Amino acid sequence: MEATSKVFKPSKYQQAVYDFLSNGKGNAVIDAVAGSGKSSTIVQALKLISMQFSVLFLAFNKSIVDELKIKIGEQKNVEIRTLHSLGASAVMKSFKCTIDNNKYRSYINQTLNTQGIDPDDVTEYKSKIFKLVDLARVSLCKSVSDLEAIAEKHNVFCFDDECNKAMEYVAWGVSDNGMGTIDFTDMIYVPNVKKIRMPVFDYVFIDECQDLNTAQREMFLKCLSQPNGRFISVGDPRQAIYGFSGADVESFEVLKNLPNTITLPLSVCYRCDEDIINIAKEIVPQIEARDKAPKGKVDHEAKVEMIQDNDMVLCRVTAPLVDLCMKYISKGVKAYVKGKDIGANLINMITKTKRRNIEDVIEKLEDELDKIVRKVVRKTHCSESEARTTDAFTSYKDKINAIIILSEGLRTSNEVISRIETIFKDDQKIGICLSTIHKAKGLEADNVYIICKDKFYLKQCMKVEWMAEQEHNLVYVAYTRAKHYLGFVVDFKCD
Repeated sequence: MEATSKVFKPSKYQQAVYDFLSNGKGNAVIDAVAGSGKSSTIVQALKLISMQFSVLFLAFNKSIVDELKIKIGEQKNVEIRTLHSLGASAVMKSFKCTIDNNKYRSYINQTLNTQGIDPDDVTEYKSKIFKLVDLARVSLCKSVSDLEAIAEKHNVFCFDDECNKAMEYVAWGVSDNGMGTIDFTDMIYVPNVKKIRMPVFDYVFIDECQDLNTAQREMFLKCLSQPNGRFISVGDPRQAIYGFSGADVESFEVLKNLPNTITLPLSVCYRCDEDIINIAKEIVPQIEARDKAPKGKVDHEAKVEMIQDNDMVLCRVTAPLVDLCMKYISKGVKAYVKGKDIGANLINMITKTKRRNIEDVIEKLEDELDKIVRKVVRKTHCSESEARTTDAFTSYKDKINAIIILSEGLRTSNEVISRIETIFKDDQKIGICLSTIHKAKGLEADNVYIICKDKFYLKQCMKVEWMAEQEHNLVYVAYTRAKHYLGFVVDFKCD
């Protein structure tokens, strides 16, 4: 969340939000550009609401909740929650269930009949069903055909009966037998499909509304008191980059188009200097530099040697970041790759091969990559060369490349796993931060360097309209992480 000055002076855009809250009626969707002071705007807005009204503020993660609690202080009419904690609380009160994040995985492993599935494909078959069970719930799918459309949208290639099986497990999850426990996704799914009494409020504020999935959006709307409850959602449609993980890419527009809802802009960026704003304008024309913003610098001839401690390095894909990080570490320079979950995914790929020697691991992973090509060809009737441009192929290939880089000088899979655990961090503060653009959202640095600019606008994503829009959004997010300096590195080779 953005830092705020000690003396708060609202911009004309912020004042319009406050005037609407004080004098208007209905709901508002606030279109907030990157670095526009969302958190300070929200904090001041909450303080304008009379103590006679109940207020709920919903955030995506606990760290934002904790930060807001400190900023707001003792305002007793305001409850601050994460979306999942809100849902979990309501579900557990109604069903007296417990939390088990392995609920579906355990049940699927116990009950799934894999007869007729090639033994080499069983692990992948199960993995797809796990993923589809999640996608079905966050998208509130009501039928197999609904899920098939979602699977196609997310490039989950189903060659057998995965969608049918997934919907069967979703139904089990909310049956009498399944409701003894809930997992993380059930926390937002169950309130939408079971009769649950949700707490209601006069005002509901929600941040990052462009990244809501369908289940999250419909759940928070259930918390509005009727008939006069008001919601204030804040987000930036040009920072919508999580469609791949289940976010509804239309979420911002859906909220804008609800009855009695207006749109208000927050167009001044307080983070970036003027030249950085100018390059961001190429994607988001309405973004404005703050009054008297320094010129800053956009450098199209940046060099690796210029990157220093506490600088941020961004890339569209993972493998080049790992490569550069390894080079730094070999020279005794402190560096890390943002994202423990990325590291965990790589470890999971290695572990699934059940190979001890890392060369055998890589050989097995390459076999899996060839298998992906064959399955895409069989499913879509495209050529092999076309199959190698799909997201399914390029994403898996990027991960293999990262593992190959990480395995340099090592012999066993355990050694590589240990190295991964050392390199991939979430809470490190010292050193050069290397990050995918997805992982950098919400972060900022004085100096930001971009490597492998040619990896922007992945070809396979540009073929699908919603994916192409998110590719443009990623570039915008990358540019607007920089406060004073944005450099495009020209002397780092990308494969």
